[in-house]
Amino acid sequence: MSLKNERRETTGGIEFQQRTPKPSKFRIMNDPEVATAPMDIDLNEDKCIGCGICIMQCPSQTLSITRREKPSELQEPACQNACPSGINVRKYLNLIAGGSSYDHAWKVLTKTNPFPAVTGRVCPHPCESVCNRGCLDKPVNINCIERAVGDYAIEQSLCFEKPIKMNGIKVAVVGSGPSGLSCAYQLALMGYSVTVFEANPKPGGMLTYAIPEYRLPVKVVEKEIQRIIDLGVTLKVNTTLGKDITLDSLKKEFKAVYLAIGAQDGLSMNIPDEDSNNVLSGLAFLRSVKEGKEPRIGKKTVVVGGGNTALDAARTARRMGSDVTILYRRTRAEMPAHAAEVEAAMDEGVNIKVLCVPVKVKENKAVCQKMELGEKDSSGRSRPVPVKGSEFEVDFSTLITAVGQCLVGAGIESLEGKGDWIGADTFGQTADKNVFAGGDAVDGPGLVTEAIGAGRKAALGIDAFIRDVKLEIPEKKEINFKNVPFMERLRHLEEYREIARIDGGKLDVRDRLLNPDAEEGIPLSATQVMSESKRCIQCGTYKVEYTHLYKNPYFGKVCLACHDCDAICPQGAITMKTFYRVDEGRWATELDIPVHLEDGLPNPLRLPRPVPFKEIESKITETERVIYTRRSVRIFKPDPVPREIIERVLEAGRFAPTAGNGLGVKFIVITDRGLMDELSEATGKFLGIFSNLYTKKNFGMNQLKKILCMLYPNSFDRRPMAAIAGLLSPQFGEGALHAFFDAPCTIMVVPHALHISDKELGMGIICHSMVLAAHSLGLGTCYVGLAANTINKDMRTKLRFKKRLGLKWPYDKPAMFILLGYPAVRTDGAVPRDFPKVEWLGPK
Repeated sequence: MSLKNERRETTGGIEFQQRTPKPSKFRIMNDPEVATAPMDIDLNEDKCIGCGICIMQCPSQTLSITRREKPSELQEPACQNACPSGINVRKYLNLIAGGSSYDHAWKVLTKTNPFPAVTGRVCPHPCESVCNRGCLDKPVNINCIERAVGDYAIEQSLCFEKPIKMNGIKVAVVGSGPSGLSCAYQLALMGYSVTVFEANPKPGGMLTYAIPEYRLPVKVVEKEIQRIIDLGVTLKVNTTLGKDITLDSLKKEFKAVYLAIGAQDGLSMNIPDEDSNNVLSGLAFLRSVKEGKEPRIGKKTVVVGGGNTALDAARTARRMGSDVTILYRRTRAEMPAHAAEVEAAMDEGVNIKVLCVPVKVKENKAVCQKMELGEKDSSGRSRPVPVKGSEFEVDFSTLITAVGQCLVGAGIESLEGKGDWIGADTFGQTADKNVFAGGDAVDGPGLVTEAIGAGRKAALGIDAFIRDVKLEIPEKKEINFKNVPFMERLRHLEEYREIARIDGGKLDVRDRLLNPDAEEGIPLSATQVMSESKRCIQCGTYKVEYTHLYKNPYFGKVCLACHDCDAICPQGAITMKTFYRVDEGRWATELDIPVHLEDGLPNPLRLPRPVPFKEIESKITETERVIYTRRSVRIFKPDPVPREIIERVLEAGRFAPTAGNGLGVKFIVITDRGLMDELSEATGKFLGIFSNLYTKKNFGMNQLKKILCMLYPNSFDRRPMAAIAGLLSPQFGEGALHAFFDAPCTIMVVPHALHISDKELGMGIICHSMVLAAHSLGLGTCYVGLAANTINKDMRTKLRFKKRLGLKWPYDKPAMFILLGYPAVRTDGAVPRDFPKVEWLGPK
């Protein structure tokens, strides 16, 4: 932008906009123009996640949250990012919330997961643990909504659309569990001719033979599997790898083979007499129950293990009328089973005995040894260590072991990877290029959704292999608000409004035990599904925008050019590309502005041109680092600042250089929350009067403003007025901002009325020393002069607080408030500045 009184000049390799402004003490008494208007930011929309942190930090409130035309394709909500199946949760919840038919939601859901009715029941929903709504109140009940959509599809007999054209290429899938069928489903949609080989009489793997009926009704599994078969997938049951078929024969007949053979057998405890007739593996026990061959377990069942199989076995045995005790070698906190399953088991009367493990079976007794926790092992959990001489016995009629699972399969020895599992890459490809593998056979026992995701990725890998193309999936930025403070301040956005979470119900414990096969989970109603879907905050649909001051277009796109938004953005999405400048009137300044923004960065090493600050940070002193990176903080944690830390900050003020070495200052430390709230309210009321005066334009008001400019020549600039308007009418939350930004502590700096020489200069030096010390101690600070101005200029406020604040001549006029607290987000960072004039006097 070409402006008057400007020329370009290059000095030392840096190109400047050099100006010769015309300052005048009395010209343009009010409303001086901002010469660089309109100011603006560069926003990388693929990086901005719409968290609003920059807005909370902006002193002039000229940043706002606005809705995007469409979400960035290079971003992914946290729920989808955490979902092993890769379900686009945001999209299908938005469809339901908008009143669309479940048909449309089901199509979105099944794009990556063909088993929504299954996962809606058995998935421990890792998506909910990262749901950004949880940062506001509670996560969205994604799991129950997924079940509702899946059940609707079954009730309405919805079917997958067959591909228009088949390519005739044959692919074999070995194993019809969730991983194998997920792969078959995706390949069938691509047009491949898929044959699934299953060793058992029925397809489904663990869904059919291991997960109890009360958690997952077999009719649900059958319906969702049949839908996949109806795509034209050929299913061959009672066909075992290594017996009825071999890997070599499949490789000859099919273009690619996907091994999804699972982890079918239980591990042995390797203790004496474990092979007794009344000792069963967890998987064998669960399978016999699912097949209707309920074993006689007696009145006292002991289950060994702390995983999901152990919990399923224990709860099933309890439904068969047996008293059940779980023995686990670690503590309950280390149990790998889903927490909800553990709670449900305890509700049903299952006893959990921790820090013990069987070391021998002796007829109807398990000889156990107590354990204690030692160092952490490779799983990240504390290793159980035997306690010598601590053996004891536990009676049982049946002992069920569920201490892990293993892989069984003939002819796959050459594919071994970590441990005893098959080795495969991200997309399932093994050392044998046309053989792929995934699910439990590769990663060990895991979640159903993990198996589904592995099958989908393998299908992509197989397709890329057959077409001989390189498979590239773009890396996406996770939209995660985990470390975003005070999200309740965004309640004004439609999606953020308060709606209570609706949890799915469960059958009463008595009914569960009286009706062993009755489904435990009670589904949400259609009304509840709609309400819960509306709780989704639609992550990624908002972005930051540079705008007029909220509710105050008088100021236009005014900005203080502090570059705080640039420094604070956790995603590095914002670049403030301009500098504040005034070319005419009382505040015109003769500054050189670098043409290229990066040339304004700190350059203490006097390099030909500045480099990114991180490149020089280790080469400068700690004092310099704090000077160059310290930014004001307006987002504080509620944690109090310890008194000893506050005293260290005060000590820095005590040793600041002052005129005549006279320390003409008094510090008043305020940690009283109520007092700060009252001061804030009084400040807002008083400043509101000035803001209203400033933003009105008529003859009488303009004359009044000129008089006020004469009385308070340093106050009536757009910058403080914009800051006042931003404080009173922020872009977020309800009502005005707190004048002290909810900091836990503020230090009021009060000069002696007869301070030697220039007391404003002395107070500035003292305050700056304190601020630098505070940042060195890990604190955040912010200068707040508006509250001091209110006390000094509003007689009512001064009379009201004079005694409570200890204001008495000669310490009766506060110069500044310094806020102290721990930053809720990282705020410090080097930013560019324009250059003041420098004149060198003396020999060159």
